[in-house]
This record gives sequence, structure tokens and C-alpha cells, in this order.
Amino acid sequence: MIEFLLLIRENADYGNVSVQDMQADIQAHIEWVETLVASGNFREGNPLEAKGTTLKNGLVTDGPYVEMKECISGYYILLADSLEQATILVKDCPDFRTGATLELREIINTDE
Repeated sequence: MIEFLLLIRENADYGNVSVQDMQADIQAHIEWVETLVASGNFREGNPLEAKGTTLKNGLVTDGPYVEMKECISGYYILLADSLEQATILVKDCPDFRTGATLELREIINTDE
């Protein structure tokens, strides 16, 4: 199977949601991941901290910036036979409910 990186881009204020909404979101992700595990299409995934550092042209700055509307809030590594199959798997991702943009990219295997 081919490995795919799924990046989740959503509002930069994603950390400012209610506890109930956060719990509902976590539960939706757990259920989605359980279906991916059962079908053999899940490798790993985690949310990302809102705070981070941005590096550009060798310069280091804090980021993401307040004026930015989107940030990368998490990632998954999925397994699929093709980009088309991975795309179908991703269509059920719970982050679509909150208006997130998802980016799906094949990971190039450099071991071969």
C-alpha cells in the first residue's frame, strides 16, 4: 500500500472552542479512525499545538500569526492503493463539518 499524508487546515482559532464541542470533535475523530483501522487504511495521526515557529529564508519567527485565517491543526498518515482510493477515504473526515480544508499528498518512498 502507498502512504499518504493528510494535512488538516482549519481556522487559526480552532483551540478556542467549548469543551463540549471539543469532546464531540474528538469522538467523531475516534470513530472515523476506528473505521480506517478496521479497513487497514490507518498508519498514524495526531493533532498539533496551536503555537509554533515559522521558518522562511533562514529566518525564524513565531507563528502561526494572529492575522492568519488558517493553520495546520493536525495530520494523518493513511494507507491506500491509490490517490483515488485515499481521496474516497478522506471524504468521511469529520473536519469537513467545521469547514476545514484537507490536503492529501502521497509520501514518496525513498527506501526503494
